[in-house]
Amino acid sequence: MMTMTKFEDKFMEVQASMISLAMEYVQDQAEKVYIYCVSEETLLSFDVFYKINGVFVELHRVNTVLDTKVDDSDNMMFSVLRYGNEDIQKLIDVCQEYNREHPTEMWLVYDVQKNRLESRYSYEGRYDKDEELLPRLEFEKWFEEVKSKQL
Repeated sequence: MMTMTKFEDKFMEVQASMISLAMEYVQDQAEKVYIYCVSEETLLSFDVFYKINGVFVELHRVNTVLDTKVDDSDNMMFSVLRYGNEDIQKLIDVCQEYNREHPTEMWLVYDVQKNRLESRYSYEGRYDKDEELLPRLEFEKWFEEVKSKQL
């Protein structure tokens, strides 16, 4: 039973790191953080959007709704995505270390006020099977879905 706890702790640690990264970018001014990750074969993709002041915005639009503006330069955005990808790699490493299958897709929703993380995982390799499927498009689809439902 002990190994289970250790694996889950490490797994959660990496997810917490992803949340911190996303929150750091907006200097802790978000109500909710939505993170979408893909990790299949050679494909790693990390993307994030936010609910800030009741409005759903993607990374490059945060300053349109933030009270205190942040550095949203391309350089800064690319850093967030790069570190996000590094976290995905860490997650894969943790899974390998404990001989677990790693999720190929993750949807993380962090509610800042409630300090609660909801996560959904998929283990099927959708991207390998479908060349038309792009992480960016799936991310956009989720963004629109959340926005329309005001989740």
